[in-house]
Amino acid sequence: MTTAAFPTPLHRTVLEVVLTELRADPDVRGVLLSGSLARGTGRADSDLDVLVVTAREPVHPPPWRSRRRPLPVDLVPRTADRWRSCFAPDRVGDESWGYAFLDGVALHDPDGVVARLMADAADIHAGYRTPAPVKAHYAELWAHVVPKMRAVRRRGDPVETGWAAAVMTNELIRTLWAANDLPNPSLDLGTCQRYLGDLASPAGAADLLRAVLRAAPRDALRLQLELLEDVLPLLAAPAAPRPPPGAKGGAYR
Repeated sequence: MTTAAFPTPLHRTVLEVVLTELRADPDVRGVLLSGSLARGTGRADSDLDVLVVTAREPVHPPPWRSRRRPLPVDLVPRTADRWRSCFAPDRVGDESWGYAFLDGVALHDPDGVVARLMADAADIHAGYRTPAPVKAHYAELWAHVVPKMRAVRRRGDPVETGWAAAVMTNELIRTLWAANDLPNPSLDLGTCQRYLGDLASPAGAADLLRAVLRAAPRDALRLQLELLEDVLPLLAAPAAPRPPPGAKGGAYR
């Protein structure tokens, strides 16, 4: 049925049932498995992430989405145009669904619509540039927040330090991707881990971010501040040129 790695027989059985229901629906044009099972990192407690390409925008949840399952199934139906519109974020906080298609495994694609969306995701990501207002947002955010982070470090209160380190990690991740002119991924850990290698600037950014995530709160806050010193100038720098289609590197091959 698919090249996905199934952590348990139940995952395969439930997916086969869901796929049978979807194939029987005339409005379903394609089905893609995404998430940890598609990446080959699923565990026994992993849910099933299934993206559905529909002929029409669903008005009400279709029957196959509302049925009870013996394990969690996250079914997301959209038309091809709606999926494509979600590949290039243009607002603060938006996340690109393109990563799900880059990682995904096509389960049902009689007309090639899923394959075209996967190719479109790669092309759109390869040519993406972070909108100037989004970069400006992060530059303004850190101009306001960095002095407060430094004050927290000086005071040394462990609760305040832990809170600051945890809260700012989210914003740091989004800033790194924006500064590198990359679409923000979802904050699903598997997606972030898979695409850390795309962070070309500053040098060693991927390893520094891993160090932040592994560190105790006080060290994490220190590492965040050190990383920000090199990241903030990137928000004001012009976007670097990207390779033309067909010469894409990194995650887009």
